[in-house]
Amino acid sequence: MIRRDVLDLLQCPACQGPELTLGSGRRPDLVCQSCQTRYPIVDGIPDLVAPEATPAPGSYRTETLANVIAGVYDFVAPVMSMAIWRCSPLRYVDHENRALGRARGGVYLEAPIGTGVALAPSLASYHDGLVLGIDKSWKMLARAKKRLEKSGARFQLIRADVNAIPLKGGVVRSLQSLNGLHGFTDRVGALAEFHRCLEPGGYFSGSTLVRAQTDMADAVLERYERYGIYPMLRSPEFLLQEVGAADFDRLHFETHGAVMFFSAERTRADDDRTSGDEPGTSKAAKTGKKKTSSKKKSSSKPKKRASGGKKGASKSSRQAG
Repeated sequence: MIRRDVLDLLQCPACQGPELTLGSGRRPDLVCQSCQTRYPIVDGIPDLVAPEATPAPGSYRTETLANVIAGVYDFVAPVMSMAIWRCSPLRYVDHENRALGRARGGVYLEAPIGTGVALAPSLASYHDGLVLGIDKSWKMLARAKKRLEKSGARFQLIRADVNAIPLKGGVVRSLQSLNGLHGFTDRVGALAEFHRCLEPGGYFSGSTLVRAQTDMADAVLERYERYGIYPMLRSPEFLLQEVGAADFDRLHFETHGAVMFFSAERTRADDDRTSGDEPGTSKAAKTGKKKTSSKKKSSSKPKKRASGGKKGASKSSRQAG
């Protein structure tokens, strides 16, 4: 059953009501005290996807595709990473360890968690923080649960949408999104939700597939986009602009083959706009065009290839902004 400390972090994804309580019916569920919406709990995983009167077009197709991918992901992902994306799977584990360390005993959120194939090797019983994992695919969550149970760490999985994360604002200390951004249909909305959930100065990191790195990867990404599998990113610059617009500071990135790893921090409270302005927007956004253009200039265009090297070679870490 869901722990009390987890319940205190949750909010209703439909009305943003701050109190969800355990229902008293025969089947376990959570009940929003504001709008009385009920959310079932299946095998210890609460289904906190907001009910829709009219499901968005393509939502069933997207979820079915995710369930199909879950069945083969653990076998296909490492092969694709090495052969197509030209990135060692161990780099994902390295970034998991770094993000877990930045939680410092607080709440660590993985969104989406997928099958937990990268998180599980990094988790152990000595981790003192609370690990939360969200995904919209039941099969992904079921596989992740089996993996994480072996770690002995304190965790809770939640079925949720990254565009309506059922967590109160500012409760997450470290947030990781491995290979998620290139699959989001609304990246701007998802980044805004990530920013809302993080505490001031909270750590945000992840990875995504990008274009213009290797010819083989570009050919595969072209196929994916043509058949509507993913709304692909175009280049590292494209991602940097979106993350910067979502009000994240201290942006670092590095590319390994067709995979771009990044890290950033949520703007701190003293950097936020004063009351009356839109929340979650930094003071830097209010300054004149000169400051904005300067920031964009310093945070743009990573080199597509090392001087004299081959296309897609691993590149050193860089800071944007």
